[in-house]
Order: sequence, then structure tokens, then C-alpha cells
Amino acid sequence: MIIEWVTGHTYAHEVRERIVKPLRLRETYVPSEVTIRCPHPRGYAQPGKDAPLVDITRIDPSIGGAAGGIISSGTDLNTFLAALLGGDLLQPAELREMKRTQPTGGDGDRAYGLGLESRSLPGGGLYWGHSGDFLGFETMAGATDDGRQATVMANLGPGGSDAQSDDIRAAVETALTGGRRSPRG
Repeated sequence: MIIEWVTGHTYAHEVRERIVKPLRLRETYVPSEVTIRCPHPRGYAQPGKDAPLVDITRIDPSIGGAAGGIISSGTDLNTFLAALLGGDLLQPAELREMKRTQPTGGDGDRAYGLGLESRSLPGGGLYWGHSGDFLGFETMAGATDDGRQATVMANLGPGGSDAQSDDIRAAVETALTGGRRSPRG
């Protein structure tokens, strides 16, 4: 992994020292074992259309490497995004580079940069964040340049419908716009 090659430290060490400690995140960590610290939601998968839900909470998130290797709460994700966009984690030029996004095609107004997505808000403006899923969970976090943040999580994946992803996005956008509903949902 590039982080380890450049710094000489593990990914977990760099996340802890550069993000978790400075921001005083209390519910964010890179797991070193299969057990998720309590309290936590349960994660479920639905392996087939009519199949029963399967509790897969104990899946080791490290199998995804850095792509699934951080466990956090919505509160901590909001704190992280506010600090990132507020210039507390990166130099201005680095943040500008992250925000230099390119349209992804096929997903309407979504554009992607260096680990940061931008999307249009209903009624105008942009928000920044990221969406993702891992076995048992789907999450989307967003924040505006003026300091509003929202994080939404569903504890079903795979097996959730396309509507689940659309509803998560609509919930984030509704929270960021003070309750104005998205014309998409």
C-alpha cells in the first residue's frame, strides 16, 4: 500500500495519528480483529430475492483493505467531513486538488475527484462526500462548504434494492437542505 511505503507506518497508524487523534474521533478505528466494538448496528445480507436475511456482522472488514477498513459512526463521519472541507486536515492546494472532480457518467450529477465526490443539491449548490458499501452496510456522507453535514446508513447489503441507494441519497440531501425534498425522490 502506498501509505505504508511512503510513511514507513501501517495504514492503521496513519489513520489514527493523522485523523482520529487530531479530530478527537471517539468511534472511528481501523479494526485489528473481526469483532466490531460495541455498541454497533448489525449488518445483513440477502443472498437471493426471496432468501431470508443473513446476519453477517462478524465479517472481517479488513478483507476490503483500505476500501472497507475503517469503522466509524455517523457523528464521527460528519466531524471528519467538516474538518476536511474546513481545511483542518490538508493544505489548501491539496484540498483544491481533491475537489477537482470529473463527471462519472451514468449517475446524473455525480463527479469524482481524489476520494471525494461532488453532487448537486436540490435548489442549487453542491455538497461533497462519499458513498460506499461493504458486506452488511451501505453508507453515504455529505457536507456543504458552509458546514452542514449528514450521514445515512442502511444495514443491508448485498440484497438492498436500487431504491435503497436512492433513498439514502434523498435522506442526505433532505438533511443538507433543511428538509426541502429532492425532486428525484
